[in-house]
Amino acid sequence: MAYIRNKDGIWINTSVFTEEAEHFRKYGYYCPDPHGSPAWTDYWEEQTRRIIFGYESGGSRITGDHYFYLNFCPILKTNDTNKDKKRAKKETDFPNFWDGDYEFFWSRAIARDGVIELLMEDTTVYDTLNPEQQQKRKELLLDSLHMHNKISKDSLDGGFNMIIGKSRRKGYSYKNSAIGVKNYITVPESLTIYGAYEKKFLYPKGTFTMCKNYINFLNDNTAWAMPSDYIDRTDHIKASYTEYKNGIELEKGFRSEIMALTFKDNPDAARGKDAVDIFFEEAGAFGTPGLLLDSYAASEDCVKDGDIKTGMITIFGTSGDVSGGTADYAHMYFHPEKYGLLPFEDIWEEGDTYEKRVGFFHPVHLNMNGFIDEQGNSDLEGAKKSVIESREYLISKGANTADMQRKSQEKPLTPSEAFSYTNINVFPRKELEARKLYLIAKGYDKLKAQPVNLFRDPDTHRVVSHPDLTGKLQPITSMNYEGISIEGAPVIYEYPIPNAPRGLYKIGYDPVRQDIGTSLAAIIVYKGVMQGEYTKNCIVAEYIGRKPNPDDNHLVAELFAELYNTQIMYENEVPDVKTYFTRRKLLHLLALQPDTVINKSIKKSTVARVYGSHMTPQLKDAGERYINSWLKEVQDFDENNQPITTIDRINSLRLIEELLMYNKKGNFDLISALIMCMFQVQEEILGKEYSEKTTNRSSDKLLSMMRSMYKNSAVY
Repeated sequence: MAYIRNKDGIWINTSVFTEEAEHFRKYGYYCPDPHGSPAWTDYWEEQTRRIIFGYESGGSRITGDHYFYLNFCPILKTNDTNKDKKRAKKETDFPNFWDGDYEFFWSRAIARDGVIELLMEDTTVYDTLNPEQQQKRKELLLDSLHMHNKISKDSLDGGFNMIIGKSRRKGYSYKNSAIGVKNYITVPESLTIYGAYEKKFLYPKGTFTMCKNYINFLNDNTAWAMPSDYIDRTDHIKASYTEYKNGIELEKGFRSEIMALTFKDNPDAARGKDAVDIFFEEAGAFGTPGLLLDSYAASEDCVKDGDIKTGMITIFGTSGDVSGGTADYAHMYFHPEKYGLLPFEDIWEEGDTYEKRVGFFHPVHLNMNGFIDEQGNSDLEGAKKSVIESREYLISKGANTADMQRKSQEKPLTPSEAFSYTNINVFPRKELEARKLYLIAKGYDKLKAQPVNLFRDPDTHRVVSHPDLTGKLQPITSMNYEGISIEGAPVIYEYPIPNAPRGLYKIGYDPVRQDIGTSLAAIIVYKGVMQGEYTKNCIVAEYIGRKPNPDDNHLVAELFAELYNTQIMYENEVPDVKTYFTRRKLLHLLALQPDTVINKSIKKSTVARVYGSHMTPQLKDAGERYINSWLKEVQDFDENNQPITTIDRINSLRLIEELLMYNKKGNFDLISALIMCMFQVQEEILGKEYSEKTTNRSSDKLLSMMRSMYKNSAVY
């Protein structure tokens, strides 16, 4: 037997997996024998067996989904991948064999069925082994696949869904469309669902349309022709035809279906359906925070019968399409087991210790054009070097941090880059990550955050705060607040000092912008500097949530302002905030417009709203710089004379998470409130300039950082 892969996992001859595609490419048909002849029947029965059970040759095997994709699913692709050429044309052709595709299809099969069912034809000996020996056998079977992505070895029994983080232009819409069409021609009465936030990701140029194109090709060129007389719409197709019996119309045929659903206004869109596969398209563009999580939760029963898995959910997207939904996508990707998603060891970050469990990852340098040979082997080291050099070139030509973050999200080398946890984030990621782990380990998000009831004493008319000792209040302390009321609750980290002078405390308020929806109001109380006080420049209280009535959100800000003897800086694009305080004759609690900050950030600004601040792109940039500077400030020194920075004093887990996940397109409520606080602080600092020249990293420094970042990182 001639092996097609060497002992190190390098592919030697993958053409054996694409012989049918090559035959069609050469002759324009698959089988030369007459339609319906015994030889014709034998040929198509064999092809059906391969697309269901997979195909093995030369000691290596690919899954049935992969075999079907390679041989029966023409795509639009760039054929000339010579890295020395800068231009090439795309054409319709069959997919090439890629090592990254090989492991995607295998990982997905293992997620569904487990390695024993897939890779052991005879389980007689396996069944006699003890649990430890069985686990060892499963690990050996997994290792025999030689995959870059490393499935967690305690998760090899199947029954998982799957989440994918990826670079752009890796062909996942084509691959996932192929899986649905294979279901359509091999699983009678099956339903495959493609779901997205908006229909533009599904049709007329999205995944569902790709499915219909594949079906048309099969109907024209294979024995798997399926009429669709009953349903053939832009969002739904069914393999059935009409037959009459005794004058009565009957629906006959395979009755398999493919359906496209949008979740924009309805997370329950798939509820009640029984599906063999559900695909969530462009998960990073799933609208408002919470929608992807809600849609996924509502769809889980579609692939289960009680506790038994009967189907599979696959979530994928490109985080460069970030919007509010990216928070859900990232959270699920970095917490796969919590959501029943197949976990992988994160081998892609710096170093060689697998400290995190994440979803499946397809980085830019895996299957990168110009760095993949004719057999489908990726030159990971060469491709990675090329990506880094390209980034360095852009920086040398003036690309700023925001430009580089956007590019690294769309074409990431690591999961942290893909999901905005980037090493070139505007905020100090490593320090924030360390603080996040510390807060979780110590439980400070609960110990330090005291939920309180705020109210006005009917006798004294003073605002008082009573700690919640009953455990009834449910503050939102994390980006993931599943199971917690959206109303949230105020929390206090440090109570106000007696007779606090006016101006010591400052409040930032990010109100909600409509009466209905899922966005949250956010309030931060910030403590400045006062002689004799141990704490300074820190957050002492916060609220994040959404009351049924917008006035109730404003009331929380009002009560905080009176409790801490201060004023509220708010985003004044929301007019009902001023209306509320005017009606209550409490305008003195609103902070005046920060004219100094505005004039420094916006040349010839003509905005005159008197109270609060608007949020232009220029002011948002300024706010980011103010926060970045504040985070790095040294507030004290420990017993070893080591500096204690602002980050070391932050007890808000939710704020830390927002800072780690921050991007300009997303909705980050506490950060917006914090920017309002920073504007007030900056109004008090005379002569402090925050120009790009003084606050942004220089090109040389950014280049040096990137070289250091990737110099010693492992390549797999």
